[in-house]
Amino acid sequence: MKARDVIVKIVEHPVVPYLVLTVFTVLMVSPIILIFLNSFKSSAETFAWPPTIIPKRFTLEAYMRVISSPIPMNLRNSVILALSTTAIVLLIAVPSAYGISKYPFRGSKLLMLSYLASRIVPPLSLLIPFYMLFSQLKLLNTLTALIIVNTYMCFPLVVWMLKGFFDEFPQELIDAALIDGCSKLGTMFRVVIPVSMTAIAAAGIITFLWTWNEFIYAIILTSSKDVFPMTVGIFYFVGDEVIEWNSLSAVAIFTSLPAIVFFVLFQKYIVEGLVKGAIKM
Repeated sequence: MKARDVIVKIVEHPVVPYLVLTVFTVLMVSPIILIFLNSFKSSAETFAWPPTIIPKRFTLEAYMRVISSPIPMNLRNSVILALSTTAIVLLIAVPSAYGISKYPFRGSKLLMLSYLASRIVPPLSLLIPFYMLFSQLKLLNTLTALIIVNTYMCFPLVVWMLKGFFDEFPQELIDAALIDGCSKLGTMFRVVIPVSMTAIAAAGIITFLWTWNEFIYAIILTSSKDVFPMTVGIFYFVGDEVIEWNSLSAVAIFTSLPAIVFFVLFQKYIVEGLVKGAIKM
C-alpha cells in the first residue's frame, strides 16, 4: 500500500476529526484553566519558582482584593456601556437595513458602500479625530463618548448583516400584511421583526461582545476610575514595581462571567442568524 493511500485512510477515519477538535479545544481552554487556578493562589505563590500549576493552598485572597477595589464599579460601567450600545445600534440598524433592503432608493448602494468604507478604515487611525471631536464637545472621560464610538464601530457591520437577511425575507409575508391593512411601518414591527428575531439577536450579541471587549478607545478617552470600563479598570492591579498576577487572574474570571453566560445562553442565535442571513429561507 502506498504512503498516500495510508495517509488518506488515516485522514478519513471517523475518529480523526474528534481527535483534532480535542487537541484544539485543549490548546484554547488551557490558558483559561490556568488563569482560573492562578486566581486561587496567594501573592507569594504566584512569584514562586518553579511555578506551580495547582495551588498548594487555595485562598480567596485575590477575590477579596478585587471586591474591595474599583473593579465592581468598572464592571457596572461595562454593563451600561455594552447594553446601551447594543440597544442604540439595533434601534437604528434594524429599520435602516430593512428600508435599504425592501425599499431601495437612488443612492442606496452608495450608502451601503459608505458603511463598508467606514469599517475599512483602521479604527486606530480614527483615535485623534475622535479625541479632538470629544474634546470640543466636552465629552472626554464620559461613558457617552464610548457609547458613540462603539456605536460608530458596530452600526455598519450590523446593517450589512441584517440587510443580507432581509434580502432573503419572503416578500409574500410582507405583501399579505399590506393587503390585510398594515402600514409599511406596521408590517415591519408586526411581521418582519418578530420573524427576524434570530438574526436581530445574533447582531445584538456580536455588538455586545465587541463593546464589552473594546480597549484602545476606552483607555484613550477616559482618565477617571469612576468612568473606566473593565478592560481599562483591570490595570488597577498593574503597578510600577509589582504586578498582582493572582488579582489580575481573579479580575479576568470575575469579569468574563457575564459575557460567557450571555454567550452560552444565546450562542444558537449567532449561528442561526449568520446562516439565515447567508442562505434563502
